Amino acid sequence: MATANSAPLTFGQLSVWRVMADWPHERWPETYLTGVVETPADCDADRLVAAFGVLCERHESLRTRFADTARGPVQVVDPAAGEVTVQTVERPVRTADEAAAAGRELARDRIDRAREHARRFALVTDGGRPTHAVITTDHIVADGFAMGRLRAELTALIGGDSSEGRRWLEERPPQPSALALAQQSAAGRTRGDAVLRYWRDLLAALPADTFPVPDAAGGNPGRIEAVLRSPRARASLADVAKQRGLAPHDVLLALTSLAVAVIEETTRVVMTLQSSNRFSPPWRTVVSSMNQYAPMMLDTDPAPRTFDDYVRHVQRTALKAYRFGSYDIDEVDALVRAERGRAPGYDHFYNFLAHDVTQTAPSGGADRPGRVEATRPHRQIGPRFDVKVLGGPEMPVVVRADPGLVPAPRLHALLNWYDEELQRLAGDSVSSPDALIRRCGRALERAVPA
Repeated sequence: MATANSAPLTFGQLSVWRVMADWPHERWPETYLTGVVETPADCDADRLVAAFGVLCERHESLRTRFADTARGPVQVVDPAAGEVTVQTVERPVRTADEAAAAGRELARDRIDRAREHARRFALVTDGGRPTHAVITTDHIVADGFAMGRLRAELTALIGGDSSEGRRWLEERPPQPSALALAQQSAAGRTRGDAVLRYWRDLLAALPADTFPVPDAAGGNPGRIEAVLRSPRARASLADVAKQRGLAPHDVLLALTSLAVAVIEETTRVVMTLQSSNRFSPPWRTVVSSMNQYAPMMLDTDPAPRTFDDYVRHVQRTALKAYRFGSYDIDEVDALVRAERGRAPGYDHFYNFLAHDVTQTAPSGGADRPGRVEATRPHRQIGPRFDVKVLGGPEMPVVVRADPGLVPAPRLHALLNWYDEELQRLAGDSVSSPDALIRRCGRALERAVPA
């Protein structure tokens, strides 16, 4: 009879474990990820349940428990056990978002990582017929890429249209327990020593009042959110990238760093990138949580003469941060505590997911100004300022913020500034970082109620 197998946590799993340790338990479900697959008309519940079982056989993460031991936290991988539990929500829904909300209700209560596999499966039905399959996972099980792989494989397994899913089903997937052992190997230790040298250099460059970023408010509930939807901004960003050889990621990261300089009234900006750590085979496509925080420092005084030069400086700094973005968080925590007397704290997050920006945009709409909408943030804790750039013809720029740092009027003004600056940059290659900072400051000042 097969038995459970235990291994250390991967660096990504350990980061989730430590980062969430002090969060209120009732807030944990805010961090869970949800993926939705529309079911073909001829797909019945039995086939869906069987497909979920295949996913669990293929990916250890879906049958892993996480336990604290005298040696530290470990992952306990259970053997595949045939049919899995799939709950049903009977509700007519019109969109994938509505289906996600229905399925996610089953994860309103915190998943007990030590006792349960850290995921929930659901069928959303209408009159008894399955319309959507829903996967919800604790973040320790999957990041956004991993959820995308699960969705693609599930789509293919139930007869949906996913060439990517069919291709992945032909592969033997990498597993987190093997990754954890690789990270603990001699080669892994050598890379870990290089990361600690990077962190020592970073701490030497950063004043003690700049990093660790004060994060006392990070666990206090209360966040607002707004989104800029702008085909014009997407088209302008594509033009800037193509004409000047700049990466869209770095252009918006540079803009965001200047915005943070204004918000925080500082010339030394500390930002946090989310490093996907999916850079080397065979771990690029593992279903696990791989993301880790990658802090970076940027000085806006003196800044390079032109914004384009500043973007190139930002790119070099970001690449270095990403390069050292995979690490043992306990070792980094010990180093920072020894140097600074307190734990690492992170804020001013930036996550760029709009990988389709340089592709041809849909015709029409590229000359229309963007629109800013107030949205309701799912997560009420975490960074005080968090920017996420999504793909699609409107390239949504989503900002979640602590209203104590960025009140709603200023948040909306800031997103309009993004829209206007991207249009301006498409026709102005000599604009300076100082000029962008001044315009951002004026935009936020005008947003203050009289």
